[in-house]
Amino acid sequence: MHSKKREECPRLPFWLTTFADLMSLLLTFFVLLFSMSTISEKKFLSILQTIKIMWGVNLETQIAPSPESAPIKPIQPLYPKVEKWSAAEIGAAKAVKILKSAGLNVKFLIKDKELVIRIPTDGLFNEGSYVPNTKYLPLLKKVCDILKKLNAPIRIEGHTDSLPIYKYPLIVDNWDLSLLRAVEVVKYFVNWGFPKDKISAAGYADTEPVAPNRTPQDRAKNRRIDIVIFVGATAI
Repeated sequence: MHSKKREECPRLPFWLTTFADLMSLLLTFFVLLFSMSTISEKKFLSILQTIKIMWGVNLETQIAPSPESAPIKPIQPLYPKVEKWSAAEIGAAKAVKILKSAGLNVKFLIKDKELVIRIPTDGLFNEGSYVPNTKYLPLLKKVCDILKKLNAPIRIEGHTDSLPIYKYPLIVDNWDLSLLRAVEVVKYFVNWGFPKDKISAAGYADTEPVAPNRTPQDRAKNRRIDIVIFVGATAI
C-alpha cells in the first residue's frame, strides 16, 4: 500500500513578511507616542490601585517622586498669562468707553504685548497749552482709577503735529509741548494714587505721526496723548 502523503501548509507570500515587520514598527511607534503623551493623574492612580489589588504589587511607593525633587520653574515667563491680558484689555476698553462718552474721538489699539489708548489733545488741552482743561479732569481720574487696578506699568506719550510753536519761557518747540503735556498727565495720575514706579512720561513731538501733516484734519490726528499699557513687558 502506498503511504498517504502528508499535507503541507501552503507557503506564505514573501511580501507578508515585510508587511508584518512594518505593522510591528508602526505599533511600536504609536506605543512610544502614547507613552510620551500626558497621562491623567487620576486615571494613572486608578490603574496603580487595580494592579495592587489584582497582583499585590504596590507600585506607588516604587515610582513616587523623591521629596527632594521639585518641578523646575522657568526663570522668566516668556509671554503674559491669558488671564492678565484679558483683564488689561477689558479695563482699557472700559476706560475708552468713559472717554468716548464725553465726545472725545478716542482710539483703542492692540499691539504686541501692549495696549494703547489714543486721546486727541484738541479739547483736552487749549492750543499751545500743556495744562489739561479742568472739565476733563474727572474723566481722566476715572481712567486712572481703572488703570491702576490692572497692576501693569503704563507710559504717557505726548505727540504733536509738525507746525512750529514758540511760547517762551517754558515751551520753545513741539518737543517741549509734547513732553510737558505727558508729564502733566503723569502728575495728575500720581496724585490720584497711581504707583510712581509703574508710570513714566515721554514726548515725541512730530516724529511719530499717524497721518500726513498736510491738512488740518490730519494734523489734528497727530496731536494726541497715548496711554500705553504694558502687558507682559516692562516700560522703557
